Amino acid sequence: MSFLNFIKNHIDDINNYVQPSIHWREGRFAKPVAKAESTNGDFAEVVRNLPAELSREDVVGFFREDLYEGFVATIMWGGISRFQAEGIARRNDRNATMPKLERLIALLRDAETDIERIESAIASLKRGEENYFYGIGPSFFTKLLYFLAYDMDLGVRPLIYDGNMKPVHFALMPEAGRNPFFHYATDGNKVDYAEFTTFEDVYYDYCELMCDTAREIGTDVKNLEAWVFGWPANINAGRPNPRVAAKTEVDRMASAGMIRHNFGIEDLDDAIGASRIFYDNNIDVTKSLNSELPIGNDEEHPIVITETDGYVHLEYVVAEILFKAKELESKMISQSFNMVDDKKLDRLRFEVKSAHDKKPREVNMYFDITAGYDAMGF
Repeated sequence: MSFLNFIKNHIDDINNYVQPSIHWREGRFAKPVAKAESTNGDFAEVVRNLPAELSREDVVGFFREDLYEGFVATIMWGGISRFQAEGIARRNDRNATMPKLERLIALLRDAETDIERIESAIASLKRGEENYFYGIGPSFFTKLLYFLAYDMDLGVRPLIYDGNMKPVHFALMPEAGRNPFFHYATDGNKVDYAEFTTFEDVYYDYCELMCDTAREIGTDVKNLEAWVFGWPANINAGRPNPRVAAKTEVDRMASAGMIRHNFGIEDLDDAIGASRIFYDNNIDVTKSLNSELPIGNDEEHPIVITETDGYVHLEYVVAEILFKAKELESKMISQSFNMVDDKKLDRLRFEVKSAHDKKPREVNMYFDITAGYDAMGF
C-alpha cells in the first residue's frame, strides 16, 4: 500500500488526532537558565512560568499573547538540550528577539507568493542574516515558522520538518510525480540528504506536498502534520503508526534496487514503474547484475508485467537499468512479439558494448506480457 493510500485510510484518525503534550522537565534546565539569568532575565522568567507539560495549543496560545513568550515556549516544546539552553537563553533576550519575530511575521504575511514567503523567511534565519537566532538551526526554524504562521490563511504554510519527516516526504513524493531519489539517499528505511542536497532544497517542496495532500483528502494540513509527526517510530499502541508506514514504504523502494544504483533516469514514471516491477516480481537487482548476458531467451523471461499499464518505454528502461549497472553501452534495434506455448512475450533486441568489446554484440530481453496488456497495439 502506498503511503498516500495509508493516509486516506486513516482520515478519521487524522481529523480527531491531538498530539500528546510534551513533558519538558523544568529541572533539567534550571542550572543553565539560572546561569544566563544575569544577562537575560526575560528568558528565565518565561521558562519559570511555563506549564510542566506543553501542548501545541499551549505554544499557539503563548504566541497569541506575547511573541517572546511564544518563542521561548517553542524552544522548550521543541526539545532543546540542556547543553544548548544556557547559550540560547543568554543570547536571545527580548530586546534582540522581538524585532526578528516581527520581521518574520511580516515576511510570512506580506509576501506575494507562497514560495517567496517561506524561502525568504528561511533565508533570513540563517547564520549571519538579519533574523538569525543564536543556537537555533533548521529544524527549529521550521517549528518557529509553523507557530508564527499558525493563524495565517496561507495556500502553502510552513510546517515542522526534521529527521522524522524525511521518510514522510520521501514516501509521498512518487504519488505526486516527484522523484524522491533526486534529493534523498537511503540506508534501508533511513533517509538522509543525497549528495549536494540541502535543507533549503527540500523544505518548500515538503510543505507544498503536505498541503496538497491535505486538500486532496479533505483535512486541515495542521491535523495531518501533527498526526504524522506525533507518533515516535517505536510506538505502535495497537494502531498503525504513520512514521512506521512511511519507513516501510522507503524500505520497499530501497529493496527494489532503484536507490542503491545511479541509473541516470530522469523520467520519474520510468523510475518508479521500473522499481515496482523489480519489487513486485521479487527480482534481486544485485543478483541480476552478476548474471551472464543475455538475460532471457524464448523460454526464460524473468520479468512479468502485471500491475502496470505495461508501456514499451518502461520495458526499455528496465533493460537499460541492467545494462547501465553492468556499465554497458546499449541501443535498442528492434521490438517483436512471440508466442511460446501459452505465453505472450515482448522481445526487445539490443546492441550492447562493453569497454573491452571491439564491436557490439546482440542481446535479447523477453518480457512476459501475458497477464499485462496487448502489446500488439503499440
